[in-house]
Amino acid sequence: MRKRNLWCTMLAVTMVLAGCQSGSPQGTETGATESVSQTAAETEAQTETQTEAQTSGESQNISANAGYQAGTYSAQAKGNNGDVKVEVEFSEDAIVKVTVTEHQETAGLSDPAIEKIPERIVEGQTLNVDAVSGATNTSNAILEAVADCVNQAGGDAEGLKTKVAEVNTAVEEMTVDVVVVGGGASGSGAALAAAGKGAKVVLLEKAAGVSGAGTMAGVMFADHSSLQKEAGKEVDTEWLYDQYITDSNYNANAALVTKVISESSATVEWLMDNGVRLTLLDAGYGAQYNHKGMPTTAHGYTDGGSAAIQTLHERIEELGGQVLYETPGEELIFDAEGKVAGVKAKKADGTTLNIHAGSVILATGGFGGNKEMMAEYFGEKAGTGLVGTATGDGLKMAWSAGAAEHGSNVAQWFGMKYDSAKTKEMPNGTGRLTELVRNPLLFVDKYGNRFGNEEEAYESAALGTMMYNLPDAKMYIVLDQGVVDEIAEKGLAEVFVDRWAHFYGQGVSYVENGRTVDLDASTENLRTPRDYTETLEEAVTAGVAYKADSIEELAKIVGMDNLVETVNTYNQLCENSNDTQYHKDAKFLYAVDEGPYYVVETALRCLGTLGGVKINENMQAVDEQNVPVANLYAVGADAGGMYGNSYVMFEGGTLGFAYISGRIAGECAADHALGQ
Repeated sequence: MRKRNLWCTMLAVTMVLAGCQSGSPQGTETGATESVSQTAAETEAQTETQTEAQTSGESQNISANAGYQAGTYSAQAKGNNGDVKVEVEFSEDAIVKVTVTEHQETAGLSDPAIEKIPERIVEGQTLNVDAVSGATNTSNAILEAVADCVNQAGGDAEGLKTKVAEVNTAVEEMTVDVVVVGGGASGSGAALAAAGKGAKVVLLEKAAGVSGAGTMAGVMFADHSSLQKEAGKEVDTEWLYDQYITDSNYNANAALVTKVISESSATVEWLMDNGVRLTLLDAGYGAQYNHKGMPTTAHGYTDGGSAAIQTLHERIEELGGQVLYETPGEELIFDAEGKVAGVKAKKADGTTLNIHAGSVILATGGFGGNKEMMAEYFGEKAGTGLVGTATGDGLKMAWSAGAAEHGSNVAQWFGMKYDSAKTKEMPNGTGRLTELVRNPLLFVDKYGNRFGNEEEAYESAALGTMMYNLPDAKMYIVLDQGVVDEIAEKGLAEVFVDRWAHFYGQGVSYVENGRTVDLDASTENLRTPRDYTETLEEAVTAGVAYKADSIEELAKIVGMDNLVETVNTYNQLCENSNDTQYHKDAKFLYAVDEGPYYVVETALRCLGTLGGVKINENMQAVDEQNVPVANLYAVGADAGGMYGNSYVMFEGGTLGFAYISGRIAGECAADHALGQ
């Protein structure tokens, strides 16, 4: 043990010596897969490279296979959206080629895993390969399917899973003007804005490709864009201001809100000038039927978030900046005076990259992907957000520099989801089930108690916030065969609401979360009578739903002591056509009185977190006294001050803030680093 400690100490000293530089460090965060000297030449960044690179002799590589039965084998495993199928070619002593032949994963988001996991398996002749950040489920599915093929070929899959790669201890140095940590919507906006001001910029992204909440989102807000002016649908600025202030229960930073709104339209124009295609959408375009009739704030992606952010990355590189994937920022670099002076990052090959910069912008997406932090701030019931790479890296870095904590208690609760393990047993997916139950039926908690007005099914942020406050954050939707039969006769649109009637016939479409949404087709689907009995039976078989011939029996199956009384009370309200309990519109009062009866179990859906670092209106990180932390900025979901304890109730608030805050920070950071 002493001998090992001595070796580690000598190695640490060597690394420190390798990282020492003279003069005042300036830095930018980077994540290149090529050598720094090559990428720096391309961007004319001042780069100093010192490498004390000796791979560790302590890796315990295991010879996992004596040989294979040469040939090509195929297998499949469950991914994020369905089965991922692979073909693996073997020689007698090696894995020759891995090919993903078929999948249903989301285009753009899954591409890095589909490309890189097979490459790394072949390159390392190992299954001990880290999942690609941002595409964990896809990565694991490929690895599982390849392991199956290894066993088919007579190899030792378990042995390959323990084969350890060599450790890279190389250290490289880089100097730029602005480093941006996080390549989602806010970070990409920041890097592009800084590059547009003439700064030498490097953008670091933890994932292997375009990632972040901005790839899943659909729309951003503005008040007076050219699209709004052309359509005669400009939005009152005061109305937008009031939405942010009142929805935050007056906790929002009013100066920040004013600045963000004032830059909203200019940011839309700037994005379009840089190749992002946007479509103006009237309120209520999505699941948010309650938004129908609200001002037209939404500017939707025409080609989707992944395509939009990829376009920005390409534009950054055209302006001389660098975009470095699989290179997460890990900690801040400080100068001799204790001021922020850059970022220490880790490249995909294990190389430590010290990036010295005049300004640092943190855009790491909050901490929705960090299970421990989510439990600390919101309790175990909160689960995690949709972006696995958002693990609080930027918040921790900012706090280490003295930035105040602000907004860490804000999560974007947004609607409902199902148990993912159970839904994999539903051969036709959950789309039809959601069509049916995401309507104002009878909603109860785990004890069978009704808890609010079910019309919030059409207001995702409100529904999510209500669910968070339930025991275990679980909601149960109760319905009977009577309403199922009525829908089979009339269609969902007539029984509940014709959600997209105000769009019908206009040919409106947009891309959200990698999928094209055609509102004409969506309208026709809801207007078509359909029997959802088979869908409910699939859900029952999978354990997502429960079924019984009486409410009493159903209450026993699901363990809800109060369900019978709740249903009796609710049925009386339905008979009276007057919800004196929670004031739901009488047209949504459907009695639960015709068996068989169903309960569908749903869980809280969290998109991510919405704060953590206190900032001012110029996106500078500030301390408790609102004094700026020198050289440090925070944007997007890392920045606190726009929200109270929930998301705003109009369309495009979060994505709008991401791009707007990024653009403001990029310009301010560039001016600061360039001394302007």
